[in-house]
Amino acid sequence: MSSNATKPKAKPSRRTQAERSEAMRVDATLQCLVTAGYAGTTVSRIVETAQVSRGAPVHHFPSKAALMEAAAEQLLRRFYISISLGKMIKVIEAGDRVHDLIMAGWRNLLTTPEATALLELLVASRHEPELAATLQKLWAVSYRTTRAAAEHYPEPAGPHDSVGDLIILPQWLLRGMAEDRHINAAAADSALFFDRYLKLCMTMLAGHLRARPGIYTPPPKPAFWDVHQST
Repeated sequence: MSSNATKPKAKPSRRTQAERSEAMRVDATLQCLVTAGYAGTTVSRIVETAQVSRGAPVHHFPSKAALMEAAAEQLLRRFYISISLGKMIKVIEAGDRVHDLIMAGWRNLLTTPEATALLELLVASRHEPELAATLQKLWAVSYRTTRAAAEHYPEPAGPHDSVGDLIILPQWLLRGMAEDRHINAAAADSALFFDRYLKLCMTMLAGHLRARPGIYTPPPKPAFWDVHQST
């Protein structure tokens, strides 16, 4: 056989039954958070949802607190995957990449069911110390990954500008807009209303950030998260 012969690609390893069950539990938890809210998300509801949605019985579930921790981690992981694997960012050489980052963040991340689930966890954490402690740890990781992704695409426009700091401001803005979205959703000018403030935010950032030229690759993979994990 020729030494140059193409070797067969290794097949991806299949998940174990325990891993599949864990994914079922997390997906069912996220679904319940969206449809029933945090207060209505009970272990029994999660079991019922997992059985109906997956068509297979789930014999063992951890506590609600453990499920919420796994759900929160999976949410932040999915958000990062959307950024780093190009689902959110398209390579643009001659365009306003800062504009695209913010608009994609709003339209492709903060208006999704996953964002709704995350907001449910954030609000609940005000009165759930265990959940708050979990989110504090995950938030530290989230800020590091967000800064790393943000600093990959734009660069500071001035000597005293910090990409990492500036990109956190629209992140807070977008999250606040997401919290209000259900109130304004019925209004005829809802989209225009939110676009107005998105454009104002981008105008304010335009003097401090600019697109980094020649960037055609996603941000580097974080050492502490496997961004290729199945979602």
